[in-house]
Amino acid sequence: MTVGIFANCTFCLKLKHLPRQQKKKLQTDIKENGGNFSFLLNAQCTHVILDSADVLSQYQLSSIRKNRIHIANPDFVWDSIKERRLVDVGNYGPRKSLDITPTPRQRASSAGVKTGDVSLDSSPEKEVVQLTKRLDVIAGPQQGTERAVVELRCSQDPGAHTFLIAAHFLQADSAKTRRQFSVKETSADASEYYENYIEELKKQGFLLREHFTPEATQLASEKLQTKSCCCSFVTLLSQLLLEEVINSGVPSQEVSALVEMVWAEALGRLEHTLCTPVNRMSLKDAALKNGETEERLQTMMTEFYRLIPHRDAVAGRVTLSLLAKKEDLCQLIRDMVNVCETNLSKANPPSLAKYRALRCQIEHVEQNTEEFSRVREELLQNNRSKSPVNILQIFRVGRASETTEFLSQLGNVKALLHGSPVRSFVGILSRTSTKYARPGQTDGTRLLVVCDVALGRCADLREKDFSLTEAPPGYDSVHGLPGTAAVPTDFEDDEFVVYKTNQVKMKYIVKFCIPGDEVKDFHPCGNTELEEYRPELPKFSRLEDHQLPDSKPLPDVQAGLQDPAGNVVPLEDVHIKGKIIDFVAQVVVFQTYTNHSHVPIEAKYVFPLDDKAAVCGFEAFIGGRHVVGEVKEKETAHREYREAVSRGHGAYLMDQDAPDVFTVSVGNLPPKAKVLIKITYITELSAQGACAVFFLPGTVAPWRRDRALNENTQDAVEKICVKEIGAKQSFSLSMSIEMPYVIEFISSDSHALRQKSTDCKAVISTMEGSSLDSSGFSLHIGLSDAYLPRMWVEKHPEKESEACMLVFQPDLSLALAERAGTSEVIICLDCSNSMEGTTFLQAKQIALHALSLVDEKQKINVVRFGTGYKELFSYPRHIAGSDTPTEFIMAAAATMGNTDFWKLLRYLALLSPAQGLRSILLISDGHVQNESLTLQLVQRNVQHTRLFSCGVG
Repeated sequence: MTVGIFANCTFCLKLKHLPRQQKKKLQTDIKENGGNFSFLLNAQCTHVILDSADVLSQYQLSSIRKNRIHIANPDFVWDSIKERRLVDVGNYGPRKSLDITPTPRQRASSAGVKTGDVSLDSSPEKEVVQLTKRLDVIAGPQQGTERAVVELRCSQDPGAHTFLIAAHFLQADSAKTRRQFSVKETSADASEYYENYIEELKKQGFLLREHFTPEATQLASEKLQTKSCCCSFVTLLSQLLLEEVINSGVPSQEVSALVEMVWAEALGRLEHTLCTPVNRMSLKDAALKNGETEERLQTMMTEFYRLIPHRDAVAGRVTLSLLAKKEDLCQLIRDMVNVCETNLSKANPPSLAKYRALRCQIEHVEQNTEEFSRVREELLQNNRSKSPVNILQIFRVGRASETTEFLSQLGNVKALLHGSPVRSFVGILSRTSTKYARPGQTDGTRLLVVCDVALGRCADLREKDFSLTEAPPGYDSVHGLPGTAAVPTDFEDDEFVVYKTNQVKMKYIVKFCIPGDEVKDFHPCGNTELEEYRPELPKFSRLEDHQLPDSKPLPDVQAGLQDPAGNVVPLEDVHIKGKIIDFVAQVVVFQTYTNHSHVPIEAKYVFPLDDKAAVCGFEAFIGGRHVVGEVKEKETAHREYREAVSRGHGAYLMDQDAPDVFTVSVGNLPPKAKVLIKITYITELSAQGACAVFFLPGTVAPWRRDRALNENTQDAVEKICVKEIGAKQSFSLSMSIEMPYVIEFISSDSHALRQKSTDCKAVISTMEGSSLDSSGFSLHIGLSDAYLPRMWVEKHPEKESEACMLVFQPDLSLALAERAGTSEVIICLDCSNSMEGTTFLQAKQIALHALSLVDEKQKINVVRFGTGYKELFSYPRHIAGSDTPTEFIMAAAATMGNTDFWKLLRYLALLSPAQGLRSILLISDGHVQNESLTLQLVQRNVQHTRLFSCGVG
């Protein structure tokens, strides 16, 4: 057997300009003559074949010199084959590289700046620069003679922390481009260089544009044409460009008409069905759970109709078909409520606002194009209905979140059809075949969605399997095979099912009709002007106006039990008994009060507890009756309480409305009646260093208290409110304490105590004449060896079972001081439209308070976010003595659209800290879009990022 002339050669091909056919011929010639290939430029390579020197980065050139790899152009291969020997590689050098002039700043720091092609197509697909972090467009001086796109990309290789700053320049009067780039090792260095580079270009006369121009979009999109450009980079670059087009583009007349049509269909369905406007509903109302029994379903539907009133008569019997329809209705309401956030809860905003609220790019495909003909042909081939289809319009569709998360790596990607009622398309576009597409009421046409679906490995089924909630093991999707005359199945058509939303990516919307459809003219309002609306902001100009309010109740708030006339009926007695074992306490609270009114009243009492508390017992004594509470689901308890009150029966309701608020409602309290309420709860003590701290609050925060007081549990009798345990009423407390180690001290900064103790046990009680005011009761227990782990074992008094409690208290003070210098804090302030009003004031107060608590050694950044985001700094910095973060927070306004927190998380993940940990504080009202994607991003970055959330509103 003859040995090929390239038998001992391994080639790495880096060909940018060579035509496809010649490139394929080159690969075939090398293989037929015994040569090997390497996709990586590494030590195993003997030759790298180039058609231009531009394709090599400085790092790759260094690697070539280090490993003594020969550089040649394609003629080296062909001449060697022609002469049947390896010719002298020195005569086949690559073509001359492009002449690129660096900017003045680059000349000043030439050690960190390299010029050349930034596509890095010589790098391996899975180890090179994969993701684009940010793009800015700059128009050149002298009326835009030159344009530039500046990018900051980062590597997704787990072993690398390389960041690339790339600049693309385009002359306005020619197609000539030039490029510059610089590589940095850390996100902070890369961000700083990026920021300085932008400033340097500004000094040269470039102007920063707010939105992309078509020329700049094309310039950035050139990277998508590179065959060796890796998939992740293409995906994210496509997404960033897509987001830019959505936020800055104006839809065409055809697109505006489509948007108006689907919006009108959705609103029409809701207005026809509901009594309450959709923009007055909350996401919590639009939820429907599946019950287990028919009785349970009937109960759930009664509550459903109460929360979402219907115009039509309520259906008597609950069927699966009815449940499916109501679930569709709930989803439609949720879609509209989410979309309404972008438009400040306006049910019918202008077309442009509706288009942007859908958060997807929609482009009309002209009928005389090859693309229209191709899609039309595919649809007609897939039409399994007996009726011919008339394709009216085709729209190209793209969603940013789908572009990010699409699981193309599963393979077996097919273009499939999805038919749905027109009214559902607001949700389909903003969230996620012909016989399934029903005609709309607006113009009588039907809509289909053409999607790319990553089927992966597909399981073929001939029978329906209703038990499947995910793909069978080893498969990624399910295929229902259509029946034939020879082999009947349960399916009429080809039906594919995927169980993950990120296996589907929309491509086209097709508007069509079939014979028998009554197509009508639809003339939407042509208003595409976006209203410039800014909500009235509270006029707070001083820093003091943004301080968190005192937790104590306001002086003019009347505390205690009140009758219908507003007269205070004070509590008579409050007695506390408890038992503390290690960091757990069991507490029993006795409260006595009397109705001095001459009429029955409904008294609602707000009971403040530790936020770690869990109620395990509730008893009420009234007259000669003893009522023992039973734990039930919240909906059931509220319904039974309303029924009891309306029948004139005495009723008691205890409800956990928030972690630190429990409410007790006593219905139909007779005149002059005395009531004793007994509440038992379990709580966890907090740790302050080596101390265990027990706290019983006297009041609760005003926003929690008011919300519980205002909740309407019945409307048959008048209700009154109790706002404190009592300010000066009779109060006593006694507790037993058992600890695993020696008790060093027991003290209270709120009350004088009597105490008896041994090494590990103690009994304490308050002095006679004690009272409980709004400051509550606190108890501090000093422990020796508090940081040693321990386990408690308790036997059941009646059964043969045991329960164990493991206590582990790490000494955090040892590591905090050392890590402060390398850690960073990001305060993320939700500035979406739903935050307007007092909610946003509270959010800014919390942000400023958090800012004041940051250690001066820590780096910090503040980000305002909504549909997009705006940073205070391009990277976290030390802020000692600077008022800039405070001013940045105070100047924020709730006008930034949706709550797309996932975009900010994705951005921060790309710029992960080089060392130390990152802590993110999210301050939001909780109306987060794309919850699943948000949680995925949090989970992916747990190795370096912790997320803390603070809810307002």
